[in-house]
Order: sequence, then C-alpha cells, then structure tokens
Amino acid sequence: VGELNDALRNSNQEVFTISKKLSLREEDVGTLQDEVRCQQDRLLLLQEETQCVRDQLQQMEVHKDSQLRSVREELLVQTQQVDSCQARISYLEVEVETLTEQLQTPEVCEEDQNGSVTVDDLDHIQRINRDLEQQLGDKNRTIKQLQQRLAEMRRTLQKELKLKPEVEVEGKEKPEPVCPEPPSTPAPSPPTSRTTVTNTSDLNDSREINFEYLKHVVLKFMSSRDAEAYQLIRAVSVLLSFTREEEEMLKQTLEYKMSWFGSKPSPKGIIRPSISGASTHWS
Repeated sequence: VGELNDALRNSNQEVFTISKKLSLREEDVGTLQDEVRCQQDRLLLLQEETQCVRDQLQQMEVHKDSQLRSVREELLVQTQQVDSCQARISYLEVEVETLTEQLQTPEVCEEDQNGSVTVDDLDHIQRINRDLEQQLGDKNRTIKQLQQRLAEMRRTLQKELKLKPEVEVEGKEKPEPVCPEPPSTPAPSPPTSRTTVTNTSDLNDSREINFEYLKHVVLKFMSSRDAEAYQLIRAVSVLLSFTREEEEMLKQTLEYKMSWFGSKPSPKGIIRPSISGASTHWS
C-alpha cells in the first residue's frame, strides 16, 4: 500500500508538471498568433500604400504627358512664326538693297518726281526691317525658353519613371497575406488642364502674310535680276513650302543662269506637290 501511495504521488506530480508545461505552450501559441495577426495587418497596410503610390505615379505621368504635348504645340507655333519673320526679313533686305541702288543712280531725281522711290519709302522699309528683326529675336528667345521647359519636363518624367519599377519590385517581394486582400479602388485621376501660353496676337500677326504678300514676293522674284532673285530664294521657299531638294534645284538653276559655263540642272524627279501636305499658315 505504501508503494502504491508513493507511485500515486509521483504520478500526480508528473501530471501537474505536464499541465504546467502545457499551459505555458498555450500561452506561447497565443502570443505567436497575435504576432501573426499583427504582421498580416502591417502587410495589408503596406500593400495599400504601395497601390496608392502606383496610382499617384500614373496620375503624374499622365499630367506630364499632357504638359509635354502642350509645350511641343507651342514650340511648333513659335517655329512657324520665326519662319514667317525670316521670310519677310529676307524679302525686305533685298527691297532695301534695291531701293538703295535706285537712290544712288542719276535717275533718282526723275523717280522722286514720279513718286516711285523716295527717301521716306526707304526709311519706312528700314524701320519695318528693324521691327521684324526685333520680333525675330523675341521669337528666338521664346523658342529657347520653351526648349528649356521641355528639357526640364523630360528630365522630371525620367526621374519619376525610374521610381516606378522600384515600387513594383517592392510590391512583388511582399509575401501573400493569409487572409484575402480586399480589392483596392484606384483613386480617380484629377482632371489635367492643358496650359497654352500662345499669344493670340502673335497668331494674328502670322496670318497677316496672306496671298497678297505671296503674290508680291513671287512677282518681285520673277522681275528681279538674277543676283537679287538669288537672295529671295529663301523667302520664296518658305512661302511656297519648298523642300530642301526643290530649294537647292532653284539655287542651282539661278547659278547656272548667272554663270558662263556649266550644264543646266535637271529636276531628277524631285518636283512634287509639296504644298498639299504642308501646313499653310499664310491665309
């Protein structure tokens, strides 16, 4: 009987020890479960933040694309206006040279009496030429500023696009959560406004070179001497939207007419309707 009592006490002691260990293990399991739930919540929060950053990058990319298109359009308009000013300057320079030669000839008195050429006309054309040169300088400065803006926007867009793959890689490295992730609704893209700083008065100025001006330049080109007509080639090429090949052929033809030797240049199939596909802003 004594041995049985001792065995019973030992068994009870072992049961108590095992029960204590079991309660400790249950506490450890509860602690681990709490940590797992905390990590799941943290992972879910990180995934939501990653999605929010992706949406913001997408919106910024769309906004930058819109700004780039706007700057390109402004640059195109300014370039067309510069071409117009250059054409008018080329024509007026030849006009000034012609009037200067006429004023220096002995027949200037007769022409003054007939009202053909006067000093006032020459001064007026010179003032117009100076005004156009000033406008051309302003347009060149505007184009330079637009090109700088375009370069800055491109650099900014490249930096933002470099950040986007890094965010995507971080999202892929995150393990999947135990509980299903709720679908995230992307934030609506804010409306992007296209800011165009093109001055309407500049566009109206470019339309002043109309058909009458084109006719006047062509008549001047056809009625001038070969040397004067050669200086008008650039103005005629801009007004009639000549290609480089057509402008070069016109130069070679005039050089052939002014020289004593040489063969007449042939078109070689370069003459084609170049005006039909070009953007005409003279009318």
